[in-house]
Amino acid sequence: MDAPDGGPASRTRTGLIGLWEFNETMGSTMADTSGAMPQVPLTVNPPGMVTFSAGTMTPVGMVVISSGPARVHLNADVIASKAVTLEAWVMTSPGGGNQGTVTAPVVIAGLCSSINTRNISLLQAGKRWVARVRTTPDANGGPDLTSSADITPGVMTHLVVVADATQRILYVNGKADVVDPAPGPPLNWDTSYKMALGNELAGGRQWTGTFALVAMYNQALSSALVATNFTAGPAAP
Repeated sequence: MDAPDGGPASRTRTGLIGLWEFNETMGSTMADTSGAMPQVPLTVNPPGMVTFSAGTMTPVGMVVISSGPARVHLNADVIASKAVTLEAWVMTSPGGGNQGTVTAPVVIAGLCSSINTRNISLLQAGKRWVARVRTTPDANGGPDLTSSADITPGVMTHLVVVADATQRILYVNGKADVVDPAPGPPLNWDTSYKMALGNELAGGRQWTGTFALVAMYNQALSSALVATNFTAGPAAP
């Protein structure tokens, strides 16, 4: 797994409201290790399965991974703070450098309800990373923040999207790649939306790749803190 070495011993935990590190060795549940309560574990829903290996998780087949039926506090926490960060260390499969399209992207991680309704998401559209955050009446979180360079398959990549009342930013490997002035803070978020990884909640749009970490904050991490997390790598405490 390609990850930077020689960085600080730990990542920032200020404002952390959800953290999935995939340290399980088997089973169908992934623990939330953020320390925020109540915890938000993720569960694999049939059909399909996942494999775990050295702090990573890889969906196999048409898997739906999501939080449970109860409302998660993640949405409400962001509404209260008026700022958000969604972070992921992920690696597309060797043949997964071109997945989804601009009109039908595949979701990597995010709070969503359907293909047309998202509070926040990291996605893949063709050969590019895409981020969406609902800061306008657009129920799908547009306009898209689309990475400037093609995805490199088989390489662990650090993705972060932040949003507050001033801007939305997509970071790729610690650097701000797309900056979009925001008309306001996260807007019209639906508190019923679940956290989903690697597929839409209804299935049918599987993202093929591997997860090393997913995290969510109720603040917009500064560029310095994003760089800290990138340098620390996905395995840092």
